[in-house]
Amino acid sequence: VSPDGEGGEQETSNPRPPRRRKDRGKKSSVSAGQSGLLHSCVVKLIVQSVTPNYSEPWRRKAQGSSAGTGFLVGGRKIVTNAHVVRRCTHVRARKSSSPVMFSCTVEWISIPLDLAVLSVIDEKDFFGDEDESKSGSDSSNQHKLSLSPVLPRLDENVTCVGFPRGGQQISVTRGVVSRVDVNSYGVLRIQIDAAINPGNSGGPVFDERRRVVGVASSHLKGGSNIGYIIPVEVLSHFLRMCDDGIEASTMERSALNESKVLGSEKDATFVGMEGPKMVPGVAGIGVQMQSLESKALRKRLGLDDEHSGGVRISGLWSPSPQLQETLRPKAIKTEKDDTPVDPDCLHMDDVLLTVNGVQVGQDGTIPLSDTRSYERIGHQVLITRNRVGEKLNLGILRAGNPMTAVVTLRPSRYLCPVYDSFDAHPSYVLCGGCIFVPLSWPWITSHKKHSGFPSFNSVSSLPAKGDDQIIILSKVLADEVNVGYHSKKWLILKSVNGKQPANIRELAHHIVHGCNEVNIEFRLFRICQEHNEQVICMDAEECRQSEDRIMKQHMIASWCSDDAVPVEWGDLNTTTMNRLLEDVAKKESSSC
Repeated sequence: VSPDGEGGEQETSNPRPPRRRKDRGKKSSVSAGQSGLLHSCVVKLIVQSVTPNYSEPWRRKAQGSSAGTGFLVGGRKIVTNAHVVRRCTHVRARKSSSPVMFSCTVEWISIPLDLAVLSVIDEKDFFGDEDESKSGSDSSNQHKLSLSPVLPRLDENVTCVGFPRGGQQISVTRGVVSRVDVNSYGVLRIQIDAAINPGNSGGPVFDERRRVVGVASSHLKGGSNIGYIIPVEVLSHFLRMCDDGIEASTMERSALNESKVLGSEKDATFVGMEGPKMVPGVAGIGVQMQSLESKALRKRLGLDDEHSGGVRISGLWSPSPQLQETLRPKAIKTEKDDTPVDPDCLHMDDVLLTVNGVQVGQDGTIPLSDTRSYERIGHQVLITRNRVGEKLNLGILRAGNPMTAVVTLRPSRYLCPVYDSFDAHPSYVLCGGCIFVPLSWPWITSHKKHSGFPSFNSVSSLPAKGDDQIIILSKVLADEVNVGYHSKKWLILKSVNGKQPANIRELAHHIVHGCNEVNIEFRLFRICQEHNEQVICMDAEECRQSEDRIMKQHMIASWCSDDAVPVEWGDLNTTTMNRLLEDVAKKESSSC
């Protein structure tokens, strides 16, 4: 076999060489012309992006350049990974068969699913259109890839095509399907052993029939030939939402949008809604599960058969107030009669037996499909493959009584936002050199390599509750006003002058009114050490006087981020706290 793995001949003295694995030595049945047509639908993406700096949220990091891969689908669109084009300022695309770069626009994006759709600004030149009125057809449809309608089987040969590091031209790597699994959020994924390197992201993965079976997404750091691709099922789910124009709700994009949805701030600008359109996040039913492999626990919950399925509902996520009525099912009925038994639907210690008629095993898994029942996968895939707002039929067991519930899928929201530019944003408030930020996974990621950084795992996975945020003292910018507190950092804020702020916006409100008092006092504690309070007390007048000095030293344009400004101050000068205090005093005196 030749070094490129294409099955070239080589002299040998052994008339019967040992057989190699079929995935390594098998010659592709794709002709040169067919291969060229497939490769012409693969594009190289050059992306310029500016990412936020969660360590210093008042500034952004330097502009960076990166490369990725995309491929053509129907409707003159380019599909790629969301992480390739997230926070981009400019994107250019080049087909593998062309030397010319064309500017693109990001139309739709899903950061939880890691998928994005781009459109080319100069479509006619990019697709090489002739006069469509003469041809009577859309030439772009002749240059698109077909998507496989089924999941690839284990040990099936796959081919990754893209533009990874190490060269400028198109690259091809081959491997097999190693595993079909779900990620930590219950979304379907496929593991392959073909090389997926930086630059491959967003490229197509083909089966032996030249159909796309997935989108190259990532690889496991420290692993050996462990790469992950997004299956066509997830891609098709994303494209259908894009075609139907389904956008994520304002509440999903930021907890600060909660009160606006309720109607108290109708004229306010929603937080995080700029940029490309985003589809809703991963759907959920608002519960947490526990496996039922213990015989004693199964008997305690009314399951007589030791080998039957079912998982225990171990936690309930209360929906936000404005979703309570829309998400609550009209009734839950027993299989014995049609009498509604509980308007709140699911309870702790209920046993989930089936989802849309599919039996859930006691370890929480289900058969992969009717034709592949020998493979099992997490039951969450039955939930996450549906859209937010759709309904599911759940078979449950409560106190030994079998019941059926109809639940409406809701967005999966967390008290600690997960994705930068989707539900997490670089918000901050500055007071006396103290930088306060809302807890988020991007903030945790930017600090977790620092020595002594605490673990926030105990709170990071808690469900969102209204517009609540966990406020963190990120750091203290050293100044005369905060002597004695320079080493304070990574502490959870409990109160400001005795008042407990629910979010970063309430914190800004309490700070402004606290500056009219003699002192401004922050009470804080380290995670899991609420009994050990730390106090930062500063003279309010000195805080006001130090503001301009601190902001100038650290090149901070405003004392708080735009989304931290309370809506009632939207028409005031909020650049500095001193000007805001003057304007607030004038506004309050005029209203009196």
